[in-house]
Amino acid sequence: MRSMTGFGRASIERDGVRVLAEVRSLNQRFFELKMNLPRGWGEHEAQLRKLVQAAVSRGRVELFLRHTTVKPPPVALQVNERLAAMYLNELRRLGKNFRLEGPIGIEAIMHRPEIFHVVEDENDHAHGVKLGFEAVGKALKRLEAERIREGRSLKRDFEARIRKVSRVLPKVEELAEKTRQEVIANFRLRMQELLGELPLNEKRLYEEASAAAQRGDIAEELTRLRIHLAALTELLKREGPVGKPIEFLLQEINREVNTIGSKSQNAQLSQLTVEMKGEAEKMREQVQNVE
Repeated sequence: MRSMTGFGRASIERDGVRVLAEVRSLNQRFFELKMNLPRGWGEHEAQLRKLVQAAVSRGRVELFLRHTTVKPPPVALQVNERLAAMYLNELRRLGKNFRLEGPIGIEAIMHRPEIFHVVEDENDHAHGVKLGFEAVGKALKRLEAERIREGRSLKRDFEARIRKVSRVLPKVEELAEKTRQEVIANFRLRMQELLGELPLNEKRLYEEASAAAQRGDIAEELTRLRIHLAALTELLKREGPVGKPIEFLLQEINREVNTIGSKSQNAQLSQLTVEMKGEAEKMREQVQNVE
């Protein structure tokens, strides 16, 4: 079990390039990714999304990535020799045509920006991207470790609440049976008071009393509740995302507890039902943090 909330951070500096990656995950019903990337990284968004989704399947994720150069970037000088040759040839032609004296030297083309270009080495950008993916990978691992740690805490909380509800069930069952017997006895007494000296039809009386007691019977609800609690316990042991199936089971548990409460004809049983409902509601709040 993993929590949906967590934070991971990683910084890498190598060969004059520093990359910082931060990943934060928050509660959300479905997966959503928001990325804050360096300029020029748009072409890598799809690959980064795939990397994040491999680690996080549910929740809102925010990825922050910064790429800085800690020393002057490598540069290269590009010379357009063909254009330089054309300049020199034309200058020589003009000198000859107009009888200009003096040799034509390098200074004739030194200040022509269209001949000389200073460009950054493209390999430096590729190196930064490589470090960026490495940093994101490390940040995701730290995020995963925090989510697992928080998930263990959530799991312990669920297990404790399941035990509380399970311990209450035998008492609920006992009170339900006691209430059923009381309903039958009270019904018999009431009928005797109403009929006075008239003879009682024992079979008919029992059928009527049983029908009255049946309306408060919770045996089926208790059976289903035990089944749901056992299924929930097994889900807590499962690897991978379990938030949605836990949500479904908690809805079923809450439904059974509500039905038991509505059938209750005993103040103590009603109080136990309120306690079980409280534990179920707390678990429904907690599952909002489970992936």
